[in-house]
Order: sequence, then structure tokens, then C-alpha cells
Amino acid sequence: MDTINTIIGIVFLLLILVPIYIINNNVKKRKNQLLSTLNELSNDKNTKFSETDFWSNNSGIGLKGNMLAYFRKGEDAQVNEVVDLKEVKKCSLVQLDKHGNVPKNSHEINKLALHLTLNNHKEISLVFFHVDALNFIIGEEFRIAKKWQEIISSTI
Repeated sequence: MDTINTIIGIVFLLLILVPIYIINNNVKKRKNQLLSTLNELSNDKNTKFSETDFWSNNSGIGLKGNMLAYFRKGEDAQVNEVVDLKEVKKCSLVQLDKHGNVPKNSHEINKLALHLTLNNHKEISLVFFHVDALNFIIGEEFRIAKKWQEIISSTI
């Protein structure tokens, strides 16, 4: 009787632990893939990123010294931006509704982006959220965008 209970206990323990291990392993692999995408954008392969964030399994941003690297994989193409933070004159968080106006409340956000204005008057938009077939509910993107606005603004 004790051996049967022990075997049943071990089976139940394995039924709990094996899926947790598999999920954790998949998350690590995905993060490493996203980190390697950021590293591909960087000129300096020897230095590690001091700060990184990834969201929606298709986007990432990282800071390496004064260099900001950003990517967003879309259905058709991938957007890559590498910006020297010494060149950034202004950084603002932009929220737009489906008509391109500032939304009246947070439930109407259709697009969330960091808008960078450089010293040479070039403007770069780093999109953190845009409503499409895959992304239609804003999640952690707002927190991440706000964090990076503060990081970039602190270097200006």
C-alpha cells in the first residue's frame, strides 16, 4: 500500500514539475533569441547591454553605453533603430487613438510610441504598441515605454 501511494505521489509530482520545467525552458530560449536580435544591431559585440526589455514576443529595446537599440518584428518586416543618445534632443511619450488624436482615456489607445527628436532635426518613432490582428489589448507596453522615456530623458 505504501509503495502504491509513493508511486502515485511521484507521478503527480512529475505531472506538475515537468510542464513548469518545459515552460521555463521555452521562456529562456525566447528571451535569448530576442537578446541575440538586439546584439545583432549593436556595433560593440563585446559589451553587454546594461538595460533591456522585451514585450509581445516580437519587440525589444536595450541600452549599451550611450547607444539605444530597438527592434519590432511585424508580420511583413522588422523595424530596427540604433540611436546615439548624445544626439537626442527631446523624448516624448505619444499616445494616439484610431483617428490619430490624443485619446480621452486609456481604453482608446491605438498606438503607443516614444518620439525622439535628434539634434539634426530627424525624428524617430519607437512603437511599443499598435493595434493589429495580433496585438489588440495593451499590456505591459505602457509601463515599459514610460520607463524608457525616463531613461532616455535622464541622458538628455
